Amino acid sequence: MRIDPLLTANPITGAVRYVTDDLLRETYLAPKPCDLDLIATLEGRNAPWSASFEAAPAETTRAIEAALTAVVRSTQSLSPTELDVSALPECRAKTHLAALKELWKDLGSLPEPLAAWARVICSEAKDALEPLPILDPSPCPHADAAEAALVEALTRQHGAAPEADQTSWRQRQPRGDGSAVGCYGMVQEHLGTATNPVDRDSTVSCFGLRDPRDEAQFAAALAQRMLDDGCVDGPGEIGFLVPDDPAYMLAMQEGCERLGLPLAGAPEEAARRDLTGELLSLLLVLLSVPAPRTALASLYISPLMPWARDVGHQMAREVMDYGWSKTASQLTGSAKELLDALHPSHTPEQLFARLGAIDKSLPDTDLQPRIAPLRAVTRETLDWALLHKLAVPHQVDATGHQRFVEGVSLFTENTLPWRPVRQLLVLGMNGNRWPRSPGSDPFFTEAEVALIRQNTGLQLNGRRKKLARGLELFRRQLCAGTEGLTLLAPAKNLLGEPLSPSTGLALISHMLGFEKPTDLVQDVRALPRDQWPVAWHVTPHLSHGFRAELPEDGILRLNRGLGTPDKPGIDLLRIRHDDAGRILPQSPSRLESLLVSPLAWLLDELDAKDRTWAPETLDVMTLGTIIHQVLEDAFPENAPVSAIDALEATLPDILDAAIKKHARWLSGASWATERQSLLGEALDVARTWAGFLNETGATILHNEINLAGDHGGLLLHGKADCLLQLPDGRILVVDHKRSGAGNRRDRMSKGWDLQVALYRAMLQRPNEETALTRLVDDGAQIVTAYHTTRDATVLSDDLGAGLARIEAASRDVSENAMSHLADAVAEVGAGTVRLNREGDAKRFEKERGIKAYALEGNPLVAAFTLPEEDQA
Repeated sequence: MRIDPLLTANPITGAVRYVTDDLLRETYLAPKPCDLDLIATLEGRNAPWSASFEAAPAETTRAIEAALTAVVRSTQSLSPTELDVSALPECRAKTHLAALKELWKDLGSLPEPLAAWARVICSEAKDALEPLPILDPSPCPHADAAEAALVEALTRQHGAAPEADQTSWRQRQPRGDGSAVGCYGMVQEHLGTATNPVDRDSTVSCFGLRDPRDEAQFAAALAQRMLDDGCVDGPGEIGFLVPDDPAYMLAMQEGCERLGLPLAGAPEEAARRDLTGELLSLLLVLLSVPAPRTALASLYISPLMPWARDVGHQMAREVMDYGWSKTASQLTGSAKELLDALHPSHTPEQLFARLGAIDKSLPDTDLQPRIAPLRAVTRETLDWALLHKLAVPHQVDATGHQRFVEGVSLFTENTLPWRPVRQLLVLGMNGNRWPRSPGSDPFFTEAEVALIRQNTGLQLNGRRKKLARGLELFRRQLCAGTEGLTLLAPAKNLLGEPLSPSTGLALISHMLGFEKPTDLVQDVRALPRDQWPVAWHVTPHLSHGFRAELPEDGILRLNRGLGTPDKPGIDLLRIRHDDAGRILPQSPSRLESLLVSPLAWLLDELDAKDRTWAPETLDVMTLGTIIHQVLEDAFPENAPVSAIDALEATLPDILDAAIKKHARWLSGASWATERQSLLGEALDVARTWAGFLNETGATILHNEINLAGDHGGLLLHGKADCLLQLPDGRILVVDHKRSGAGNRRDRMSKGWDLQVALYRAMLQRPNEETALTRLVDDGAQIVTAYHTTRDATVLSDDLGAGLARIEAASRDVSENAMSHLADAVAEVGAGTVRLNREGDAKRFEKERGIKAYALEGNPLVAAFTLPEEDQA
């Protein structure tokens, strides 16, 4: 593609305009462009790509469209008759090129803007409504055949602009060969060519920053420093060359606005999200499969929804945390109608009826223009892949340019600078840009491109030619500066992912004699503050109750000085309350976190948790919940155990019901393999549990029974999975665990199992009467046990000795855990939090048999973790 834009100068006024596709269509009265029905033409076609198209129609269609466009642009007449594949030997390249030629002929039309170009090329001067003399008709070495033919046709029909107009225009543009001195001048002249390293000087510098936002703030500060030091006479002599990325544009505008720097070249209207397209894409997801959690949350926070913004965010938080939203269930009116329509659709009638109902519930949004193309391509069945492709949102590009003399110049990645500057700052020198990698062509290899060029004369652009154009464009962009070049290299992108040096940074660093690109980069944050090239300001520390270092003894004393001598500090056990103001009880799982990490427990009490959105995954908790539900439904209360054959026959339906209740998304077609594996696991668990019940003669009294009580004044609540009555009258309180018995057995043998003791405490000192507490009052002996489903083992406390099929402990399984819990409760009750040390996770597993889940994946806990005492 051309590097220099195609321009025309009005023969009367001399006004310069870009030769845009719209201008050509209007001047030559070209027909209104229409979208190519490429998918319909590809269906049922016998072509080399047919198998790929059948397997992945959307991706294959995009690749075919790109290849066809490249072939068309490589011809001068924009006609398939120009393609002569007979000169090629029998090979893959000939097969694919011939297939593209036949496809071109069958389509009968060209994609835009090639249709308008073809109109111009086959027209005469009298066909144009106005003259379009070309300002600079000189050939561009990087123009493809179609671009060259377009320039030749326009020049033949309208001629070139007067020499005086051309000279006046060139004087206002940056020089293409550069005018800087020293290292900068060598970079401008020789970038991308072989040259000896040059002596380094101050005309080229490179600074490393954290991310694009840091870059933008640093660039604005450096520009202000140049103005303050008199390096330039005004903002117009400074230029920013930035990647074509809305994030960079926004960051640059914010950074310059913060310092009061006028920014010339920013778009008049920034790029905007296609909110309607985003909504329709979300609706297609929600109407095609059981609602994924992230899709539903995204719908809740859409600005187009018929509820307030804060309500939408509350609903999104709830659905991400719990899988459903209480707030959403309480909506009424049009909001309720919208949510009621969100059910999977199996027929076109269902889909478009539900889309119509949703459209009616959105009075300020008109979805019909976007729904109509979906309806037009839908026949008897729903082609979801095609519908998703048609509904994909497209960013609304930025429009116009605010170019004025007094501002700092903003240049973008894919265009030439619009005026010269003295100091040029280039952002984004790490990552895939300057120039962007052309990538691999899925149709033709580099060798096949060369073969086609040699035998047919078709000038297809290969990777080397695309890269050469990108490098030349970058070199021309660097020529906008006349005195100094500053390169900025971000270590990470805005997602926190590390970035590698760009090709341009590697070439420049090599020209300056550095072995590696990173040797050229000077990390700003690694410099002493007094050596920073810009002014800096550090936010002062908070003075009240703030310490810059962690306490040496590893104990945080919260709220010191606010308590009384008898009770210094705040009782952290009393910070969670229900809506009525009552203190919420602690569960066994929360107190197990307290044993492992008091800080992790406190953050959970404060609901200070990671809110990162993530899609549903078949994780351990989800699998455990489903298996629990299967056991509850397959073995109902006060009913005899089903025969194995009957159990196996009903279990698929039981599993489906459990999935719909706890993980509806798992019933989608894409999870079929996982469901089959889960069914096999459920069958194994059900068989072994039925065997245990039959051999022990146990009767199921209750499933999912609530427990509530207290221990030493500490309110407790929990839930037992299963309550069994054994033939000897003993009651077995069972907790199903989807795991093996190894870790649990190790924990119990070392006296660190907390849950058993807390169950016993809630039974001995209950807060409410239940069927289980009545049994305890009647003198029944209670045995607490774990059923580990992965190896069909039942582990019980020491009261289960002598029971068949039960592995009973020989000691108090909670002795150490309860002793440690008493100390931990006393500490947090006094407002103190004991921090973890780096080796705690391994130490807990080795010495206590406890897997320290509370220490995993919590950046706040990690930030407050102390080194080992011998390393401190």
